[in-house]
Amino acid sequence: MPKLLIVEDDARIVEAIEKSLSLAGSFMMKAVSDPGAALSSAIRYKPDLILLDIRLPGGDGRMILKSLKENTATQNIPVIFLTGMSSEGDKVLGLNLGADDYVVKPFGASELLARIQAVLRRARPSSAASPKASRARGLSLDPSNRAVAFDGKPLRLQPKEFEILYLLASHPGRALTRTYLIENSSSYGMAISTRSLDTHIKNIRKKLGKNARIIETVPKLGYRFTAPDV
Repeated sequence: MPKLLIVEDDARIVEAIEKSLSLAGSFMMKAVSDPGAALSSAIRYKPDLILLDIRLPGGDGRMILKSLKENTATQNIPVIFLTGMSSEGDKVLGLNLGADDYVVKPFGASELLARIQAVLRRARPSSAASPKASRARGLSLDPSNRAVAFDGKPLRLQPKEFEILYLLASHPGRALTRTYLIENSSSYGMAISTRSLDTHIKNIRKKLGKNARIIETVPKLGYRFTAPDV
């Protein structure tokens, strides 16, 4: 039974979440209202997913997310932001920090449940459908552990960055359209924006450093993994 940690100070929102998830009847839930206790609670409770409010009295959900991703005990726990901020800039910032999805308040019970289930499926794929490790000229990606290395040196990628790079590396030499990359790297099967995709590509290239040229821009189409000799 999946365990969820809810980091939210509004008791009414917590109650709404609990009622929404009661439709599925298959979740264990723990709520935390103190932003200062979010990280320690995640370490102790070991949730399968965290629902995290962005704006908390006395704390910033984005900083909490940053601390979660920097801690080895919690860095692989998927996080869904609960937010009243729906602008594209806010979403891009959250994606860059490592959020797996957004749910904008007020939210519907069916939408919340569907997004939680979709993120959990992506975080814990069935063994029959588990993607295989990808290797190409110095680059290795292990989807089971979300581990990336180039020439043996590990790279720290955010979840969306890993998904996009894995898609490209799994199709070496093939130009993948923006639409394909957007639809297949979305945590809940709905399109993220083209601007968000381009931001992720920019961040991946920056982390690749001198090896950034392995991701080639295909004008008016998308991107291609070229993996030249380095």
